[in-house]
Amino acid sequence: MVTLADPCRKGPVRPPITSLDSGGGAEREHDMGPVVITGGFGRVGSLVRPALLTAHRLRVVDRVTGDTLPGEESLVADLAVPGVAEQALAGASGVIHLAGDPRPHATWEEVHRANVGLTRRVLDAAAEQGVPRVVLASTVHAMGEYNRPRHRPVDPAWEPRPCCAYGLSKVIVESLGRLHAELTGASVVGLRLGSTGYALDEARYLGMWLSERDAGPLMLAALTAGPGWSVHFGMSANTRRHWDLSSARKLGYEPRDDSEPYAATAGPPTAVICRIFDGEDNPRA
Repeated sequence: MVTLADPCRKGPVRPPITSLDSGGGAEREHDMGPVVITGGFGRVGSLVRPALLTAHRLRVVDRVTGDTLPGEESLVADLAVPGVAEQALAGASGVIHLAGDPRPHATWEEVHRANVGLTRRVLDAAAEQGVPRVVLASTVHAMGEYNRPRHRPVDPAWEPRPCCAYGLSKVIVESLGRLHAELTGASVVGLRLGSTGYALDEARYLGMWLSERDAGPLMLAALTAGPGWSVHFGMSANTRRHWDLSSARKLGYEPRDDSEPYAATAGPPTAVICRIFDGEDNPRA
């Protein structure tokens, strides 16, 4: 077994279940085992599960209880407890890791524990259980310092420039994902999600909005990626978007929604967030 605690050993997990063609691969994976979705009863998980169920059985893992949908099983447990991640990923055909702390104002200690530490535990369990596909929820905050007019449009292939401790934690999560792909041969996709599952009531979020209707297909597309590591932005087809979606489109993601209809009612910023915004978009008290 190869884990991140022993990175010098080599020994791939079982290869991806399908050849990743468009001719029924998702259906063959559906028969092989459920896709695990961590934090599945949370804000993003609740949005994407209906779309995921069109192609996969799901195992929803969360610390809190929630209502399951037809085609789902659930495990209410804390992934930080030793042995839980291995139990959660047993027999899985893939894992979408959403669990973590998404607060831009969180302290480094908080996001390191909830994001870095937990992701490492999930990836080690994925290696032990031979899970061939991993999707990691990252964030646009991993590239937040590029959110300036002189840098736009922002290419996901550029060197990360996080804007806060939360963004930095997700940069490390991405590095863990890349190492996992190189050690195991698994398909690992990082998705730098924009504003997902929040009311679009502030104009500064119009360019980074990811709609409920687009979030599910983005996750489905990520589960079709070939072996190895890749990272992509996750937003809708917003008129004001300045985050390059070209690589996500190559996965088969075709966003349908645009935030522009909300522009007339979206107001000014209501609070300081972090350095992802500057000037009038992030007024200081």
